[in-house]
Amino acid sequence: MTKDQIKIKIDEINKKLKILGEEGKDSNYFRELSTLALLQIEIDEFANAESNLKICLQHFEIQKDRLGKAAVYGILGVLKFKSRDYQASSEYYNQAYEIYKELNQYKEEIVSLIGMGNALIKFEKLDEACDVFLECSELCSDKNDIYNLLDCLGNLIHIHETQENWDVVKELYKKTLEAFEKMKDFKGIIVTYFNLGILEKKENNSQNALYYFEKGTQRAKQSNYSELIIKGLSYIGEALFYLGNIKSAKDNYLEALYIANKINVKNAIIQIKVILNSFGLNERQIEKELSEFENNSINA
Repeated sequence: MTKDQIKIKIDEINKKLKILGEEGKDSNYFRELSTLALLQIEIDEFANAESNLKICLQHFEIQKDRLGKAAVYGILGVLKFKSRDYQASSEYYNQAYEIYKELNQYKEEIVSLIGMGNALIKFEKLDEACDVFLECSELCSDKNDIYNLLDCLGNLIHIHETQENWDVVKELYKKTLEAFEKMKDFKGIIVTYFNLGILEKKENNSQNALYYFEKGTQRAKQSNYSELIIKGLSYIGEALFYLGNIKSAKDNYLEALYIANKINVKNAIIQIKVILNSFGLNERQIEKELSEFENNSINA
């Protein structure tokens, strides 16, 4: 919804709350009040939202409704995150998590842990965030929640990349690869192979980098992702160049250029031609080699 649409919805809920309040403040009233608070958070009316949520919290405490309390703590976690009070956000998410854990509400536990971890990252408490996401990853694995597992792994990768723990990052990418395989997310698989290759390249392990780049490119070809094929062939070309296999490197760049021309990816065409120029090929020689490559492909 746009800001104006949210304001119209807020007016509607306020009218409904007035009627419900006159009839008696039952569970319907507080459900509407918490919805109002969520909408107020969306348009950055944090003080009004917090005030309404505290009223909801008092109600659920009187009613001894622990699930209601946990839900409000979660919304307060969202509010404090959006208002950039990351310490308070992590504390509210933690309060929600503790209740959900006691009540065996595992889906809500996962959401609370992810919220807490994200707040701790913003609060620059990376070690604490790491512990939270590891706990969340275990829970996601136990419950076979692949989507949230990937979210946790992505955050763990971010933390360890920031701390430059490259061996840990590699292991996390391998776990991510397993998750993408389970989901049959071919794009995720391809990009993860490329990321593993980039990490190996960063450590000057060109042979290992080549292995991952080739695996990713092979999957890109199987899935017919043209732009990822171009990227993969360029990665392979670079790795082969550093391994001293200049002819194979050039052939991979030519194949990438052939595909880039075919689907008219202008930036890739320019970049690959610049690289081929550095191999000593001028424009005429590139066109000649490209023509030969095309003929060989047709006849293959």
